[in-house]
Amino acid sequence: MSFSADIAPRTLPPLTPRAAGRTDTGPVRDHNEDALALNPPAQMWAVADGMGGHSRGDFASAALKQAVETAPAIPDPAAQLQDLIGRVAEVNVQLRAEAAATGAAAIGSTLVALLTAGPHGLFAWIGDSRGYLLRANVLKQITRDHSVVQALIERGQLAPEEAESHPHAHVLTRAVGAADQAEFDFQQVELQRGDRALLCSDGLTRTLPESRIAALLAGAPSVEAAADALVAAALEARAQDNVTAVVVEFF
Repeated sequence: MSFSADIAPRTLPPLTPRAAGRTDTGPVRDHNEDALALNPPAQMWAVADGMGGHSRGDFASAALKQAVETAPAIPDPAAQLQDLIGRVAEVNVQLRAEAAATGAAAIGSTLVALLTAGPHGLFAWIGDSRGYLLRANVLKQITRDHSVVQALIERGQLAPEEAESHPHAHVLTRAVGAADQAEFDFQQVELQRGDRALLCSDGLTRTLPESRIAALLAGAPSVEAAADALVAAALEARAQDNVTAVVVEFF
């Protein structure tokens, strides 16, 4: 997978991204298995959520954070993407080896990342951490959850409003570290000035309705204020999980 062949060099047109993120353990959990990564030189941002119910989820998300934040800036956007894919593949091998060495059933994490090049953005994800795009105060979910309930919804076997109460609501069908290969999905978007992108863990999306997320994301005066407001609202609503949000705005 690579960016489309018609992507211009990332210097044209001169969209300038600005990003901020916040993560919190939340009012219920005793430690934070989420991690966020900001890599402005590489125009790359990400959120990882260590697999709940498995050992060392914080180890898994921290490994992905390091992989994203240490990625070099590469002028060619297709090469930048391939570098990320390679880094995640290395983390996948690391997590599989660690699980085998320690006897753990699995050590894994979700990952949602945004890469940009000029006016083009690419969402890349594994698991159920989500990516959204806000334009003209309208919020659109870009990613598709890799989860059992999402598969049931798409087959018409489960109504979306029943997903959260389903006994398999937290069961993923893909995660970094869960299989021999880390299999991404991708979605390319065309960016405009004033767009805001949101990357977040399910601690946010399982706590706040999309209408509330859209209002907070649109109403904040800055990316810093937006990330703070989103996480604060989830904490106020007694989120049952760790909560993480990364907001990227394009000028």
